[in-house]
Amino acid sequence: MSRIEPSGIRRIFELMTTMEGPINLSIGQPHYDPPELLVEAACRALRSGKNRYTVTQGLPELNARVLAQVAERYGRRPESCLLTAGVSGGLVLAFLALLDPGSEILLPDPGFMMYRNLAAVCGAKVRYYSLYPQRPGERFAVDGNELQALVTERTKIVLVNSPSNPTGGVLQADEVRAVCKAAERVGAWVLSDEIYDFFVYQGSCASPVSHYDRVLQFGGFSKTYGVPGWRMGYATGPARLLEAMKTLQQFSFVCAPAPFQYALLEALPELDMQPYLDDYRHKRDELVRALHPVYCLRPPEGTFYAFPQLPPGVSSDRFLEAALAHKLLVVPGQAFSQRDTHFRLSFAADDATLLRGVTVLNELARQFA
Repeated sequence: MSRIEPSGIRRIFELMTTMEGPINLSIGQPHYDPPELLVEAACRALRSGKNRYTVTQGLPELNARVLAQVAERYGRRPESCLLTAGVSGGLVLAFLALLDPGSEILLPDPGFMMYRNLAAVCGAKVRYYSLYPQRPGERFAVDGNELQALVTERTKIVLVNSPSNPTGGVLQADEVRAVCKAAERVGAWVLSDEIYDFFVYQGSCASPVSHYDRVLQFGGFSKTYGVPGWRMGYATGPARLLEAMKTLQQFSFVCAPAPFQYALLEALPELDMQPYLDDYRHKRDELVRALHPVYCLRPPEGTFYAFPQLPPGVSSDRFLEAALAHKLLVVPGQAFSQRDTHFRLSFAADDATLLRGVTVLNELARQFA
């Protein structure tokens, strides 16, 4: 436990409860409620007695639907699927199944802080590959040459997260191929966290699933459908690895929440989420248009996060203190990174809250200038 760091995001989340009228741009979940069709399907499941365990791997029909969607999207059907207690639950199972003390894992910097803490639980050694652009305002991207230099015979996992939390970056097909090539050279697994795959604003989302056999892909329903509290995720990949993860799930999460499995199975074919995506694209565009140039923000390619630069010479602690004085909640970039150069904000907020937040950020830009 001494190796694990408390979540900087959850600390901000708890701080919010002590404030009156906060401007919350820290939250990592959609601001909208789930579609009524999905809510009613959940109610029917609860009232009709769908409240007992399912088999550990989840409803076969829902597993089959996930695999069919992955095949349609990426041109390759994984061997197996496991429904998990959110993507976070799936990551726990995967790390425990694949990592021994002393194993090496390559993680993106910046990247979601859960990855490095789960690696610490397993006693693995973390090595970071950089996503940072060479110059302000350029894309956050993978450098294939750096990955080739970092992988060793002890590398068990190369983890990618696209679309990315916190950068909002989306890996292009050539970057994904470079990741797979580096992993294949040493026989490592590629773990691909794709929980934000719905929120892609330019082009499509490339996946390692299309290019490499030793891929464990994670996805879920929390972000797309506005149900993060349901804890509904999935993992797809080779059957042998999924079988090991299923055994671990038997003695941990047991199964994903049963009534919500039934609700998703019933409602998914009827749901049209395109209006929600269009709304978030509009929010992104307005944020980029209105935010002060000092933050060097280019349009996020996906997710509902932006990762602006801190004003020159300003530490995240100083910036966060000034933001809190205006009741603005954002997450310091050092919660995700070895560097202290950026901060994360979420534009998953109503337009009025987002406007209030941008107004404060622009005032801070003038203040620090």
